[in-house]
Amino acid sequence: MGNYQICDFCGNLTEKNYIKMCADCEEMYNKIRSIVEVHPDTIVLDLSNQTGISVSRILSFVRNGYFTMKEGNVEVRK
Repeated sequence: MGNYQICDFCGNLTEKNYIKMCADCEEMYNKIRSIVEVHPDTIVLDLSNQTGISVSRILSFVRNGYFTMKEGNVEVRK
């Protein structure tokens, strides 16, 4: 595969980088993170409504360890 990798989140082929995600997924991650850092008590459904990112995609970030979830609230992984 050379200088390419499969994105851990959407499965698309992308150039290799240190976070193993494509530019689109990285943009989604940054949108979620910017909200969660300011409002750590935001629930998944509210995050989805605010960002337009599907609940399943947000949960994919949680499953892959980019965020933690406590009682339905998404938190930035420490």
